[in-house]
Amino acid sequence: MSIAAAQPLEAVSFPRLFSPFRIRGVALRNRVVFQPHFTALGGLDGMPSEDHVAYHEARARGGAGLTVFESQAVHPAGKMSRRFVSAWDPAVIPFYRRLTGRVQAHGTKIFGQLTHGGHTSLERPPHLLWAPSQMPEPSSHFSTKAMDPEDIEATIRGFAASARNAMEGGFDGVEIKVAHDGLLRSFASPFFNRRTDGYGGSFENRMRLSVEVLDAVKRATARDFPVGVRICLDEFTTFGYDLAYGLRMAAHLESTGGVDYLNSDAGSFSSYWMEIPPAAVAAGSFRGLNAALKKQSHLPVVAFGRIAPPGLAEAMLADGEADLIGFARQLVADPDTPDKLRRGEAHLVRPCIACNDACIYQVGQEKGIRCVHNPAAGRERDIDEPLAVEAGRRRKIVVVGGGPAGLKTAEIAARRGHDVVVLERAARLGGQVALAARQPEHQAIAGVTDHLEAMLRHLGVAIRLGVAATPEILARERADRIVIATGSEPNLPAAPEEGAGRSPALELGRQVEPDIPGLALPFVHSGDDVMSGAVRLAGRVLVIDNNGHWEGAGTAEFLADNGCSVEVATPDFMVGGDIESGARTLFYRRAAIKNIAIRGGLALKSIAPGRATFSPVFSAAGTRGFGRYLLVPGGDVVIEDFDAVVAVIGRRSREDLYHRCRSSALLAGIPIERVGDCVAPRLIESNILEAHRLGARL
Repeated sequence: MSIAAAQPLEAVSFPRLFSPFRIRGVALRNRVVFQPHFTALGGLDGMPSEDHVAYHEARARGGAGLTVFESQAVHPAGKMSRRFVSAWDPAVIPFYRRLTGRVQAHGTKIFGQLTHGGHTSLERPPHLLWAPSQMPEPSSHFSTKAMDPEDIEATIRGFAASARNAMEGGFDGVEIKVAHDGLLRSFASPFFNRRTDGYGGSFENRMRLSVEVLDAVKRATARDFPVGVRICLDEFTTFGYDLAYGLRMAAHLESTGGVDYLNSDAGSFSSYWMEIPPAAVAAGSFRGLNAALKKQSHLPVVAFGRIAPPGLAEAMLADGEADLIGFARQLVADPDTPDKLRRGEAHLVRPCIACNDACIYQVGQEKGIRCVHNPAAGRERDIDEPLAVEAGRRRKIVVVGGGPAGLKTAEIAARRGHDVVVLERAARLGGQVALAARQPEHQAIAGVTDHLEAMLRHLGVAIRLGVAATPEILARERADRIVIATGSEPNLPAAPEEGAGRSPALELGRQVEPDIPGLALPFVHSGDDVMSGAVRLAGRVLVIDNNGHWEGAGTAEFLADNGCSVEVATPDFMVGGDIESGARTLFYRRAAIKNIAIRGGLALKSIAPGRATFSPVFSAAGTRGFGRYLLVPGGDVVIEDFDAVVAVIGRRSREDLYHRCRSSALLAGIPIERVGDCVAPRLIESNILEAHRLGARL
């Protein structure tokens, strides 16, 4: 079966999204705003980097009307990370001028966001944290210093100095953060602010610091210099303030006359998943918050919150729910989103899949921002996908495997002018992504391979489905280069394919099956079997999670949604320990709702009919001598009375075809590469980056 180059989807127009707009005296070419977010691209000395410049220039070149440079600290005590930009320091001004000049050269305006981190920090342990009242953020164990009057004065001076530096550095405006993290929201919040002096007690007193900051910023900058506010409309906790209070905050700040626009926001560190909502929080969920703010305000309003698909942005503008549309992760995933939409190429937009695995998860560890399927994110100085270097000589490239790694290799090779053919043995593309997309609240992950398929069709790549490649088939292709991207499979005992015998990789000791009795029993299945529909289970199901990511957690939830009574056992402290914390928190919440039982610290020893035996990872056994420093298994723990076991205990590369091709006389002299899981089973981000690099050198 072959797929020819497809015609693009019916073009969708965005007349309102691409209409001009003004914020005070600043003219914007369209309504697309690249929302501020910490990137961890700065130096440990508090100075920005050339990576910042390249990162924001890419989004300006891609068509954004306004970009808001990330949260920058206004005082040493306000740095949530050592990599926060020290905005109060005049030493940043020369960098600001390089950044703003490069962004503005593309017709994009640039504002800077200013903040004091207050009681929130990414560092472990943090520096001394300032807060209105001494208490830890509920999601943290670290307490705070209740601010003295001189601390408050220093903070106000820091905001003013930072705004002045931004103006001198060429920024078109600034944005004051009273949002999901930071000091100003905590002063405004009745939960966090228990003071009874002039900065607490009454609503007006709780808002006093924000008002004084705005006044100081206005006095420190030119009369026509825009000053906006990022405003948390709802803390989304059981103890915090709600939308009604958030709207009251916004109205109070607007009444001062010192605010030129409002940028909507929600959540807090105690509801991190509402700050940067993962896929489990439905796209468009915050539409009502944006509309409520716009309804009461006479100021320009920037909308926020997983605004997808792009048509939703146009609808919100048409319905008067906002004046501008804020995108953060969508433009991390695809900086060219605005230009693609403007050209009628919505089908070629690389969608944000809201996994949070590379952007938020890595930034939370103070590592430079990344995206699981945009390898250029945070690496713009090294990787420029839209301007892929044309190959010196056009070659025929055959890629075997239609998962993420194979498709990405094919895309980059085709961008460079090669004649590319993709062979896939299944009836559809996607590989493991197609299975993962069937998991509850995980459907958006299909956007990775859907986008790559759209790009291959756009580039005219030949895709042949239902082709199980062999050296003989590949020899008939007369390729100049062959790339094997055959993925991986569950590392469980499996009957060999007819006539194939046992896998050479296993025979040669290149791969090792787990030495756990009972894995070959007929009621033991893989996660792939479940998610592909090869088996349909019922009754009580025991899931073994040695994966630590969605392969185990998502499969367990899928079974629960399909009527099974599910218990999950893992040797780790928790199921899904490697999942981004917000997404994992929501999984645990759903697991509780769906009565999924979870047992941690149990290592599987054996399986028998209706009985699985485990060893506690931590026990009191074997404490003589150096034994006290070893994880000596404890006495048996038995789980009984189940109908089936789903063992998610690792994967092994499908590498046999690669080695057969390398040793085949039919393919002698043809360079053969491999990429993705068939090299080593990994997550999408690693495979996509490796595939990009391979495609760039073919």
